[in-house]
Amino acid sequence: MLKFSLLATAVVSACAFAQSPSSKDTDLEHISVYASRYAKPVTDTLTSVTVFERADIEAAQVRDLPALLQQVPGITVSRQGGRGQTSSIFIRGGSSAHTLVLIDGLRVGAATAGYQSLAMLPLEQIEKIEIIRGPKAAMYGSSALGGVIAITSRRSDKLNFNAKAGSHGHAEANLAGSQQLDQLKVFGSVGTAMADGFNATTNGDPDDDGFDQSYVKAGAEYQSSVGTWLWQSQLNDGNYQYDSSWGGDQSEVRQEVHLAQWQHRFANADHQLKLGHNVDEDLTYGRNQPSDLYRTVRDEADWQSVFQLQPTLSLLGGLNYTDEQVKKTPSTVWLPDGSTELRGYADDHRVNKAVFTGLSYQPGDWLFDASGRRDYVSGYGGENSYQLGAGYQLTEQLQLRLGKATAFKVPSFNDLYWPGYENPDLRPEESTSHEAGLDYLAGAWQSSLVYFHRDLTNLIRYQDRQVFNVKKARMRGVEFSQNGQIGSVELAFNYSWLQADDLQKQQRLTLLPKHKAVLNLSQQYGDWSYGLTSLFQSRVFNGKDWSGVPQPDLPSTLVLGTAVSYQWDAQTKIQLKLDNLLDRSYQTSLGYRQAGLELMLGVQLVSF
Repeated sequence: MLKFSLLATAVVSACAFAQSPSSKDTDLEHISVYASRYAKPVTDTLTSVTVFERADIEAAQVRDLPALLQQVPGITVSRQGGRGQTSSIFIRGGSSAHTLVLIDGLRVGAATAGYQSLAMLPLEQIEKIEIIRGPKAAMYGSSALGGVIAITSRRSDKLNFNAKAGSHGHAEANLAGSQQLDQLKVFGSVGTAMADGFNATTNGDPDDDGFDQSYVKAGAEYQSSVGTWLWQSQLNDGNYQYDSSWGGDQSEVRQEVHLAQWQHRFANADHQLKLGHNVDEDLTYGRNQPSDLYRTVRDEADWQSVFQLQPTLSLLGGLNYTDEQVKKTPSTVWLPDGSTELRGYADDHRVNKAVFTGLSYQPGDWLFDASGRRDYVSGYGGENSYQLGAGYQLTEQLQLRLGKATAFKVPSFNDLYWPGYENPDLRPEESTSHEAGLDYLAGAWQSSLVYFHRDLTNLIRYQDRQVFNVKKARMRGVEFSQNGQIGSVELAFNYSWLQADDLQKQQRLTLLPKHKAVLNLSQQYGDWSYGLTSLFQSRVFNGKDWSGVPQPDLPSTLVLGTAVSYQWDAQTKIQLKLDNLLDRSYQTSLGYRQAGLELMLGVQLVSF
């Protein structure tokens, strides 16, 4: 706690004595595409949104996507080892299943587990990430209960080559580029990554747990008088090793995302149609155990139109159709008489049909947003969601915003039909959220202070070898972030406080630290760039394991990192990153160690 107090004191002092930004400072405002389903400045979305552009991702020099998300206020990452191993993402206390992941606007992830694994999504395939904190079911339906991670895949305008090598046998390389042919643009990328890894568990299998993956993307975009036509396909194929007390210790993963899209503006409106097909496949094996396949095939059609009724009034309307088909290798189930049988899912198909609408009105210094969605989910019937927001520009730089939203999450196939532990009577998780925020934007300086309160009913929990709905849970939190410049040093700080409680058992929800703070400092000096990162996370309550045995809490952690980059010439950049600078031994998931001091050296060539 003393370390956190010193860190907070230092940051507050720095902010208090910070000078005003100079005239050369640029406006840091980002554009969000997914918070409102069409492009808007972040301040006009009345939503807590963090945007990482490609330049931000490269400057961070993080190893993978979970490491980047850990720097965002309101997000906690629980990792079962290093890169490639399972990582759980908690947005404002919601589980990974409460986070909807979109790739180019398409819903992705395993319908079996109910969420998208982020550990094997390569950063080199990402152009932009929008992290939307807070429910968005009124826009996207089930799963957008805690937030949305919206990924725009990479379409490089220049020929790029990246190569990295580092600790634990880590190596990766990527090549990306595009070519413009009159109205036709073709683009593509290919890459590979691998590592020997380290022993992930503290008391399990002593072998190292590594990974390897290869990925490829190809696409084309054609501009015509009747709209813009886009086709793209991406494939991510790999293998990762892990430690488990039961079953295999290796997995082969395969993720495919195929998109056909049409966009056109006519009749004073923007129209868009997306047709998507994606596959999520995970095959576990090893340790003389039979292989176990988990497969999701999802087809999606999404239509939306945005009408500009007046300069200050816009209307959104759309339809969505999603079809999910799952498959699981049958599992051995023990029967009451001592015999066994092979059993799979009792149901393996789900259809979701939805209609949604939204209205945005901006009279003078006021801004009002309202959206609603009606989902019909096979097996559950209709679900309604709405979101209301209001904002007022107190000054040219300062905005006050208020919001209220409802959301829901349909149980996953694992929740409902896992052989031997089925509970087909599970109800959808539902929530009502309130949020108040104060946002300041002036040149290079950005500040945000947000309070949120969320009540959840029918929260799905696993304990004592049972799956059940918790009657009620409550999450309250505060998020503060400050970005700016002090002299030649750029500063980015955020702090999150979270109180997440199971009101039925009168105890904290597990795996969620009460306090988290992140401080990033960077400086540009000629062709050199320097950076320092610190991450503090308070004690984590673990509750009981699957069989009901009480588990010890995880102690608080403070992890430091540093980065250096050198612009060799106009086309070449060399980067060096050191993570866990003090070589701390710590865990973010009970029983799974994190890497000690790690080094990564990289080179980037552009238009070579």
